[in-house]
Amino acid sequence: MSIVYFIIFLLFFAYISWTWISTRTFVEMPTRISFMLIGTLFVIFITFILFTFSSIGVDYPRQEMLGQVRKMILLVFVPINGFIILPQVINLISSIKEGALSKDETERKLRIISIIFIVLVIFECIYFKNIQSGIINYINTK
Repeated sequence: MSIVYFIIFLLFFAYISWTWISTRTFVEMPTRISFMLIGTLFVIFITFILFTFSSIGVDYPRQEMLGQVRKMILLVFVPINGFIILPQVINLISSIKEGALSKDETERKLRIISIIFIVLVIFECIYFKNIQSGIINYINTK
């Protein structure tokens, strides 16, 4: 189990580093930190909602298993979702602040980010449900 926590630590370290580097165009330190915190809270919230929806119809033999599985999935997928979403949003915000994008380019990029987000939501709901079912099947065979 310690190897899993080490991998989670590496994922969070890479996620925080990448997000920190992506926010280099934000001059003020409080702005960078607040963006990282708000972005991470948003990613946690979205991942939690995805887990909640994906757990509908999954019957856990013991209720405490639900909490353990939720914790593990959140710890693994928050940095992964953050890798996918936050750097693109940061780049878009930076480009808008610098005036490097026209209105049409901004709308196009927002549509692309939205499509990526929707596809991510669909795949993760299916994947989370499969993970939960696999864990329950594994436990039932033991």
